[in-house]
Amino acid sequence: MLLNRDDWYDISRDVDWSLTHVDPEVAFPTSWSGAQNVPADAWDKWEEPFRVSYRDYVRIQREKESGVKAVGNALGRAGLFEKLDPAHVAASHLHMGGTCMVEHMAVTMQSRFCRFAPSSKWRNLGVFGMLDETRHTQLDMRFSHELLKVDERFDWTQKAFHTNEWGILAVKNFFDDIMLNADCVEAALATSLTVEHGFTNVQFVALAADAMAAGDINWSNLLSSIQTDEARHAQQGFPTLEVLMEHDPARAQTALDVAFWRSTRLFQTLTGPAMDYYTPVDQRKHSFKEFMLEWIVNHHERILEDYGLKKPWYWDTFMYSLENGHHAMHIGTWFWRPTLFWKPNAGVSKDERDWLREKYPTWEENWGVMWDEIIKNVNNDEIYNTLPDTLPALCNLTQLPLGSSGSRHDLQPTQKLYKGRLYSFDSDVSQWCFEQDPERYAGHESFVDRFIGGKILPADLAGGLLYMGITPEVMGDDVYDYAWAKDYLNQPGQTAAV
Repeated sequence: MLLNRDDWYDISRDVDWSLTHVDPEVAFPTSWSGAQNVPADAWDKWEEPFRVSYRDYVRIQREKESGVKAVGNALGRAGLFEKLDPAHVAASHLHMGGTCMVEHMAVTMQSRFCRFAPSSKWRNLGVFGMLDETRHTQLDMRFSHELLKVDERFDWTQKAFHTNEWGILAVKNFFDDIMLNADCVEAALATSLTVEHGFTNVQFVALAADAMAAGDINWSNLLSSIQTDEARHAQQGFPTLEVLMEHDPARAQTALDVAFWRSTRLFQTLTGPAMDYYTPVDQRKHSFKEFMLEWIVNHHERILEDYGLKKPWYWDTFMYSLENGHHAMHIGTWFWRPTLFWKPNAGVSKDERDWLREKYPTWEENWGVMWDEIIKNVNNDEIYNTLPDTLPALCNLTQLPLGSSGSRHDLQPTQKLYKGRLYSFDSDVSQWCFEQDPERYAGHESFVDRFIGGKILPADLAGGLLYMGITPEVMGDDVYDYAWAKDYLNQPGQTAAV
């Protein structure tokens, strides 16, 4: 008689034993495991919510892989990519360049779980996570490689993380910190629980819905296939939080509060503009704020309540930033468009502006007036007035521009002198994150620090572009060649170019 899975599952994964040939602290150093003051037997309670055997895992993954490949091959033959909206394609450039190598970094994080996690059950589950992340990297690479023949910007799927492009430096800075610089416990709370179980719902589920509406079935199918894995191995965070709450709740609170704010700022850059500006207005399902309220705010509040944690002290600032932060990042990235490897969409035609006003009642007062000035310059054929002469000042924690976490009225940075060096931050929350572990962040040089330090030559915008690896072939410009601005030609103060 064949045993049911539950009859043998515990024995097959619980391969822990008492070490006699080596000190346990040497085999599982606290600096790697993150166990710290949690008793060793406390990890016996660690139980994954989702159980899977290796045989079942391989069968399910093979079926998913076959499905993704079949859809991709069929749509490739139909030539659907060439018919997609250019702004939507720009969103896929941004996503691929910003996330593919993050998947690859996650392979290393999961492999560390396999080796150093303080529970043998967790170490076993890390094997599946490692295989997941390898598959995600390969999916992204294959998708992009097949499109290289029609769009060379997909080369940045692999190339981006090997350059010094300022936005990619911000992405790398964040994931280096929460994946590769963190011990297993902190990585599970910051990456598995906060990012993968929360924010990737916005990046993968919501963006997949927008991609499907835009007719990009191939990319939508890829994103959905990846997200089904994220939902499983992301659950490594829940049992880790449960153990930590019994023995060190203050540490759990701080780790989650820091990860939540840093994740918010990053996804305001990666996802917010793609949803509210790049997706064609008649194909948008919800606004970025609506997705965040449904997928992130409710999710995070539920976790806090279920595990007895408090809301972060900066909750009001977070809600305010939800109204403004991604609009600030959008107008900033559009203005500094020569520094991008994709073509941003302004997304402020009259129809799009009506939609923005409906979704964000304060948008016109905060951002519409700035776009009016840009529109005037475009319609006066003064494009040079819409381009930067300098680089933006950057936050020493998030690596994102100062003044980009709130509205246009919140430009003053907060600053802190630490060991003789002045650090600037995009908000008091980012400064608080820095202060929790200053040595962790103090040594990093932002793009502007490198500029001032003489590492970028010539010391001008052209030198910056050279340092970032931005070539004329991929240099960002308005994706519609400013055609949207003609909407406003008959308004007072708007004149046609002569």
